[in-house]
Amino acid sequence: MTNKIKTFIVSGSFALLLLPFAVKAAEVKAEANVYLPQAQTVDGNLYAAGNDITIDGEIKGDLIAAAQTITINGRLEGDLIAAAQTITVNGEVNGNIRIAANSAYLNGPVARNVNYIGNTLAVGQNAKIGWDLLSSAINTNIMGVINGNYTGTGNSIILSGKIGKNFNFAKSQNTQIITLAPQATINGNLYYNDQAQLNLQEGSSIAGQVNPIKNKTDNNKTVTALWSYVYSVFAAIIIGLILIKPGKKITLGMNELIKKQTTSVIVWGVLAFLIVPMAALILIVTIIGIPLALMLIAAWLLMLWLGKIITAIFIGQALITRFSKHSDREANLTLSLILGIVLAYLIFAIPYIGWIISLAATCIGLGAFMIYVRQRNAN
Repeated sequence: MTNKIKTFIVSGSFALLLLPFAVKAAEVKAEANVYLPQAQTVDGNLYAAGNDITIDGEIKGDLIAAAQTITINGRLEGDLIAAAQTITVNGEVNGNIRIAANSAYLNGPVARNVNYIGNTLAVGQNAKIGWDLLSSAINTNIMGVINGNYTGTGNSIILSGKIGKNFNFAKSQNTQIITLAPQATINGNLYYNDQAQLNLQEGSSIAGQVNPIKNKTDNNKTVTALWSYVYSVFAAIIIGLILIKPGKKITLGMNELIKKQTTSVIVWGVLAFLIVPMAALILIVTIIGIPLALMLIAAWLLMLWLGKIITAIFIGQALITRFSKHSDREANLTLSLILGIVLAYLIFAIPYIGWIISLAATCIGLGAFMIYVRQRNAN
């Protein structure tokens, strides 16, 4: 596959997710392990996809990346836009950070904003965010400095650092816990859900007012829908990356089944979609089968979600093959994942018919998995 096609696929995918990027010279790296040495400089944007990405050098533009692990030790002149299982930023980012990950660790200076979607976010003592932090992390630990506002949701947050303006943790679950350590400083107001547990330890400082807020539903449906789409896409990409690393051959095998045995795949998928809940219901009626029924339903729900991801990878590979007949399917699996999920989830979001297409994609992926397992057991 040519660099031109790779650039189109990766940059096009992220542009659909986030925003149009400035036109700059670009470099593309799509390998199992992407490494930029300390002495090396990329003059424009770097688009990277792989299992592990490590940046020790300097990037004059943006870094747009997808991997299992991303580590930034060097310097980015532009933005960091990435999705991974774990993202660590030890170096300097002179633009914005927009990331989705299971865990993120920020230990260096960030000139502008940080936007985060994921499970755990840690802002280290050496981190300094120039503008605002917007986060949906379930668990947050802020030890560094945020010059602007902090706005977040989640279950718990520990603040031992400094917030330059307002601290807003109001739109969140009722089980949230907010802890301000003795070193914590908020130079503006503190807003929080009135049903949350607020722990203000001795020595913590709040210059403004402490305002408990009744949690209200966001009426801006457009913003809510867009946020939900972005979150779903990033979550699917992260799960997909976890899925394809140990299971490349399995994923490619299921893609071949979808391509060559389409009818059988659909039939098996529909049968699995309908029969498993019925079998679980029968087990529940027998009383002694309740534990097995619960496990069966849990596995079924998991496979429904993975089914869409499997189908999305197939869509991405089909499009890549369309652009390049000599492409290496295994090497391009990560690119297929990104492109397929972005496009497929856009289609799933179409009003009225999107759910039907989503259901069809689920059944196709589920059917491919069922046939693959059946054939493996037969061998």
